[in-house]
Amino acid sequence: MLCVLIVLVGMLSPRLSRTDAGITFFVGLAVFALAASSFIGATRRLAQRFQLLSDARAAADAALITLRWIGLPLLGLGFFLSWTLVYIGVWWTHPHDAFSGLGAAPRFADFFYYAVSTAFISPPGDIVARSRGARSATMIEMLTGFGLLATYLSSFVDWRPGTATGEEVAEPEPEA
Repeated sequence: MLCVLIVLVGMLSPRLSRTDAGITFFVGLAVFALAASSFIGATRRLAQRFQLLSDARAAADAALITLRWIGLPLLGLGFFLSWTLVYIGVWWTHPHDAFSGLGAAPRFADFFYYAVSTAFISPPGDIVARSRGARSATMIEMLTGFGLLATYLSSFVDWRPGTATGEEVAEPEPEA
């Protein structure tokens, strides 16, 4: 599903002038803020249903349930689109210095391509970050992409001691 979404967004071919990049950046920020507030609202409503749990535990469980409801394909697409907006914003502020390999009016898909490739620790060779801001954003995306991938992969492993053999591990009793 994520691959299909990547192909669909990658096929977007509108060219961005500097003005279009600014508009895209600010509209993207507004959409991101709306999505974040929707996530927070859904999580709060769900946490209120878990009244038997402590507040922190209810909030954590509600956030995880909301993330599962959104699903990995949409979370991945959101991650890639967020970084696409960062790169559009960097290019918008310094169009001649930020990246080499982009034309005078790059496509939205060029920034998306750079974001997806960079997330998997392999920035493309045809688009190169030249400014300090573009390089810093690229390094941060690589680190967050690696962190998210490591977290996802570790979810397949049960790290609790004794559970590999099927033994039950007793919870330590709290001290009085």
